[in-house]
Amino acid sequence: MKRILSLLAVVFISQASVAFAAVIEDWTGVAGGNTGTYQDSTGSKIDFVVDAGPKGGQKALKLTANKVASGYCGVYHTTTLDLSKSGSFKFMAKSTVAGDIQMAIVDAFNVQYVVKFPITTAWAEVNVPFATFIKDPYYTPPTAIAGHPLDLSKCQNLNFSPQMDGASVVLIGPVESAGTASPAASAGTAASSTAASSASAAVPSGPGAAILDCTGLDSKAAGTFQDSKGSSFTFAVKDNPSKKGKQYLTITYDLQQGGYCGMWCRAGGSDWKGADLSSAKIIYVTLYSKAPVILGLALKDKGNNQYVASTPATKGGKWETVAVPLDSFALDPYYTPPDAIKGAPKDFSKVTTFNIQPKTEGKFTVAVESIVGK
Repeated sequence: MKRILSLLAVVFISQASVAFAAVIEDWTGVAGGNTGTYQDSTGSKIDFVVDAGPKGGQKALKLTANKVASGYCGVYHTTTLDLSKSGSFKFMAKSTVAGDIQMAIVDAFNVQYVVKFPITTAWAEVNVPFATFIKDPYYTPPTAIAGHPLDLSKCQNLNFSPQMDGASVVLIGPVESAGTASPAASAGTAASSTAASSASAAVPSGPGAAILDCTGLDSKAAGTFQDSKGSSFTFAVKDNPSKKGKQYLTITYDLQQGGYCGMWCRAGGSDWKGADLSSAKIIYVTLYSKAPVILGLALKDKGNNQYVASTPATKGGKWETVAVPLDSFALDPYYTPPDAIKGAPKDFSKVTTFNIQPKTEGKFTVAVESIVGK
C-alpha cells in the first residue's frame, strides 16, 4: 500500500501558458497493473476510472472519493519520466468540491516528494513548480536511498490525494511537463541533478541584511527541537581563528530516517527587532561540512507566518556558500505559529526568527559562518 498524507501548497491556477510544454501522461494507458488506490483503515474510500477530459478527444483521470475527517485516500499511477530539463507540471483539473489536492512523485532515488495544489469546481489550469515539492515526512519507500537532493531524471510515480473531507469527484486532465529547469533550483525541492544543485554561489558585494548573528547567541536567543524517534541536534558558538573577533555556529546532529531535528534562532542583530529582507532576492548561507549536506531553512515573517525552503546540496570538504532564492520560500505545511495572521500575504520586511533544520539523514557536523539576504 502506498500511504501519502500531506502537505504543501505553493502552486497557482492560471490561464497563462509557459515557455515549453509536452504531454507526459494522457491517461490512455491507465490499467490495473500501473494504477491503484490507497486509503486509511478508518472508513475513507476512493475509486478511479478514465473519463472525458477538458477538451474534445482528451482523457482525464476521475477520482471518486469519500474521505473521513483526519483520514486519507488517493490514487497512484506508476510511470517512468525524465523531467530533469523541465520546471513544472501543468494540467487542467476540476472537482465537485473546491479544496486542495495533494500530488506525490517518486524520484530517481526512490524518495517520495509531495505538494498541494488548489482545485475549483470548474476546469482551470494548474501549474505545479517542481520547486514546491518537499520530501514526504510521513512515508519513505522501503527502497529509498536517503541523503540525495531531488533527482527528476527518473520520476516514477504520479499520485493524487483529495484533501477535502466528505464526498468529492475530481478530474485530472492530461499532464504536461512545462518550463525549463532553473540552475538556481534548491536541492531537495527542485534540483534537476546533483551537479547542478551543489554548485557554490558567490556572495555579491554591497550591503545586505544579516539573518544569523552569532554574537550573544544563547538559550534565550536560540533553542533546539527534535522528534521522538532518536534524532538529536546540538549547537554551539565558537571563535573563528581565521577571522579575529568573528564567531561561527557549529551544529552536530543525528537525523533518523523519517524524522526531524533542528534549531530556532533570533534573526538579525543582538535584539529582537528582526531582519529586513524586503529588498533581498537571495539568501546566502556560508558553511562547512565534511560531507555533502542539505539544510532546511524557515523564516517567520512580519505576519508571524512561517515559510520554508531548502539549500542546495553542499559539495563538502571546504567552506562554501550556497544560494536560496527568497521567492522559493513557501508557507510551512507542518507548523503555524500561534500568533500567525492566517491568510496574510508574505512579508519579509521583518523576519523575527529563523530555523535551521537538516534534511540529510545521518550523523553530521556543520559549521555556519553567516546567513545573509541580498
